[in-house]
Amino acid sequence: MLPPKLAELYGGMEKIRGETLSALSGLTDEEFSRQVGGEWSAAQILHHILMSETGVSKVIRKVIKSAAGSLPPYPADDTALQVRKLEKPLSAYQAPTAVQPENPPGKTDLLRLARETREQTAASISMLATVDPRAATFAHPLFEEAPDLYEWPVLTILMHEEAHQEQIRELLERLRG
Repeated sequence: MLPPKLAELYGGMEKIRGETLSALSGLTDEEFSRQVGGEWSAAQILHHILMSETGVSKVIRKVIKSAAGSLPPYPADDTALQVRKLEKPLSAYQAPTAVQPENPPGKTDLLRLARETREQTAASISMLATVDPRAATFAHPLFEEAPDLYEWPVLTILMHEEAHQEQIRELLERLRG
């Protein structure tokens, strides 16, 4: 069982993922991979979201493993875990090259990858519940000040996918318009 703040984070991630997959579920394979107006296709958006999430999971695991027991335990009162106020909305940032979706897999493979990615994230969040996430930071390509291990999944999974939902809605309107 996850501590309250991580349970809330994971629950939010699951809610947003459900909304994303629900929005994309009615698309045919052709619509799923079609770009409209030079913008990313639904496949590219989902692939980008999944690549970002995979990166976060790897960061959490890498930092915890490299600290090898030197991090303090998860706080008894986790209400102190906070996320910095961003200078601009996430949608204003340009995706780093490492998570630019050039040639995404097909719809079936991406949906399978979405499940597998979330399973890995769940395991990483469970690992995070063993240490104080504020005690470790890791450089992020978009932020000047390195986020701590609580901020990483909030910013780069939860808030990031929320930000892409508007892009998905606009794409669906153009595809069906």
